[in-house]
Amino acid sequence: MRNHIIVCITSLLLGGCVSIQLPGGKSKPAKDVVWTAPNSNFKELKDGVYDKAWISSKTGNTISYLSDCGSSAEPTLQQLETESLSSLNDLKLTVNDDITFNGRAARSSTASGTLDGVPVRVSLLVFKKNGCNYTLSYGGLEKQFASEERDFEDFKHNFKAP
Repeated sequence: MRNHIIVCITSLLLGGCVSIQLPGGKSKPAKDVVWTAPNSNFKELKDGVYDKAWISSKTGNTISYLSDCGSSAEPTLQQLETESLSSLNDLKLTVNDDITFNGRAARSSTASGTLDGVPVRVSLLVFKKNGCNYTLSYGGLEKQFASEERDFEDFKHNFKAP
């Protein structure tokens, strides 16, 4: 059962930010992004959706980032946030702040909800820089979310978009 829930959460985080390619849009990942992988409890996931993603071997929590460059669509920060959280049922935003990140306007959010009836929690940071949209995410079971939240804070601190 625990593995099923971990797979569902991973699918939420990795599938919640899939952008629809509009005709004429040439979307591609950002180049020259600088980041430091989360601590050794997190193992890299090869999923093909996100630029980079890691899953905790201790809790099943995930940390990831997605970039989208060159698309003809110009979503707002709120639209990027909404798209990323769209898979959660019973959504409750507990944090929703407009901040500055990497020298750009950004939106930092934490939300709780359910996925297949299981309580989960997700933290996001969305921003735009030099023609690219970025979504940094952390999530997992609500009861285990706080245990590795500091790892996501460290990841964000070391993340630099070109």
